[in-house]
Amino acid sequence: MKQYLLKEMDNRIISLLDGQSRLSINKIAGKLRCSKDGVNYKFKKLIETGVITRCFAEIDISKIGYMIGKVAMQFQNVDDKLATEIFNYLKDIQPIPWIAFCSGRWDCIFGFFVKDIYEMQTMLNDISERYGKFILSKEVLMEPEYYIVGRGYLNLKEHRIIAKVGGRIENNIDELDKKILYFLSNNCRTPILEIAIKTKQSSGTIINRIRNLEKKGVIRGYFIGLNLEKIDMEYCKAFVYLQNTTKDELQRLVNYCLTHPNVIAISSMVGRWEMEIEMEVKNFDEFYKNMNNIKTKFKNIIRSYEAVTITKEYGRDYNKFI
Repeated sequence: MKQYLLKEMDNRIISLLDGQSRLSINKIAGKLRCSKDGVNYKFKKLIETGVITRCFAEIDISKIGYMIGKVAMQFQNVDDKLATEIFNYLKDIQPIPWIAFCSGRWDCIFGFFVKDIYEMQTMLNDISERYGKFILSKEVLMEPEYYIVGRGYLNLKEHRIIAKVGGRIENNIDELDKKILYFLSNNCRTPILEIAIKTKQSSGTIINRIRNLEKKGVIRGYFIGLNLEKIDMEYCKAFVYLQNTTKDELQRLVNYCLTHPNVIAISSMVGRWEMEIEMEVKNFDEFYKNMNNIKTKFKNIIRSYEAVTITKEYGRDYNKFI
């Protein structure tokens, strides 16, 4: 795949959009103190070359009635053809919005959103019935909350947006809210007028609804997807085992990770491990050094960690849930 060499202006635009990707070209130009035409050209180039893959609303799924969880699986006797079949099968399962195939301790990780434990059990039973003989081991975990972090490694001068997702399960949106979320989760830069026309509402109504969804915490921010291969970066994840943690110590660890330039997400987990840390790095060696530094700094509460490099990813697909 042909790589794209990011220049300083590219970095600044991406850094600004990562958490605020609904910003107009005029506002981006104003914040960066650059010409509108220059910013517009750069932004279109990033889209056309496939560096920016999408601009989407980060939806707090717990605010629309769903529990959040993850499954990690280790395969046996699986060749490339079968791996692709399993990947495509999981992609089409209703409760699964995100899938990643990995190299490392686990071969596959996927997230799920369910209304209750019974729905989770049904999903897992269906997967086991079809592919159980190829699954050597698996871990099922619940994810009470997680943080999405704007990319800091591109340009530390720009303010990083942090979005916290999860909490108690609620459901206080209606059908019009769902339609608006559908548009914004697919492309949050969709013009207000277009959403208004397609939902047969006034522009004022759509603006007020979006503001209300943001106020209620249903929309937690507006982020971007990046094609990491294009910019010669890798996506790595650590499964962190904790020990002797207090709330204060855990929060110190979380706060530290949120300021790390390579960290893009942190999850609290209920299951075999207690935390997941995701990074975008130049290579696995950089990830390994970063994680060992974190482990050393918090040696009193981090017992150990396992790691994977994400080799293939699909998601986040919110359309199944709204």
